[in-house]
Amino acid sequence: MTYPASSNFHAFIQAGGRSSRMGADKAWLEVNGRPMIEHVLAAAEPVAASLSIIISGDNPNEARYRQLADKRGALLLDDLHVHLGPLGGIHTALKNCEADDAALILACDLPFLTSEFLALLCQKHESNASQITVPLDAEGRLQPLAAIYDRACLPAVEEQLAAGQLRVDRLFDVVPTTRIAYSDFAHLPSAARFFFNLNSPEDLKADLSFVVKPQTAE
Repeated sequence: MTYPASSNFHAFIQAGGRSSRMGADKAWLEVNGRPMIEHVLAAAEPVAASLSIIISGDNPNEARYRQLADKRGALLLDDLHVHLGPLGGIHTALKNCEADDAALILACDLPFLTSEFLALLCQKHESNASQITVPLDAEGRLQPLAAIYDRACLPAVEEQLAAGQLRVDRLFDVVPTTRIAYSDFAHLPSAARFFFNLNSPEDLKADLSFVVKPQTAE
C-alpha cells in the first residue's frame, strides 16, 4: 500500500545518542536483518515530504550515518545542542522547518512503526487545531518520539530549553496538544508493538518473535 506524501510533514529521525544503557549506538542494532534506523526510515518515507536524520555533532559513526542518509535521500543534521536529549533534537528539527511545516519526530529505536500508523497520525494532526499530536500506548503512556510538532510550537520549545526544562511532556501542558488514544489505532496490524523499543541488553531478549543482532564494526 502506498500513501501520498504531504508537503507539510517532514520526518526527523533522532539518532546517534549516547545510549548509555545499551552501551552501543542503538540505530545500528539489526532487527530482522536490517538496522533499526532503516526500519524507521522505511516507515516514514511514504508519508513525509522529506527525511532527515539528527545526530550529535561528536558522533563517531558520522560517516556511516552520512552513507545511510545518501542512500535513502535523507538529510543528515547535527543536533544544535550538546546532549540535551529529545527536546534538543525536536528544537533542531523545528529550526529546519518552514513556517507552515510540521515535524514528524521519530526515535531511531522504534523498528515496528508502520507507514499505515504514521499516515493515520498525520491525518489526525491535519484534522485537529493543535500544534502537537502525540499518541498513547496501550498502557496510556505518551509517546513523544512518535509524534508530530508544528513549527508554531518552536517558541515554547526554546523557552523550555532556556529554563533547563528538558522533559518533552512539559510541552503538552503549555502548547495546544491532541492526544491520540491507543483505541484509535489498535485495529492496525501489529499495533501492540509500535512503541516497543530497545534500551538495554536485556531488551534484546524480551521478544523472541524477531531477531536482533549487535552492530558490527565497519
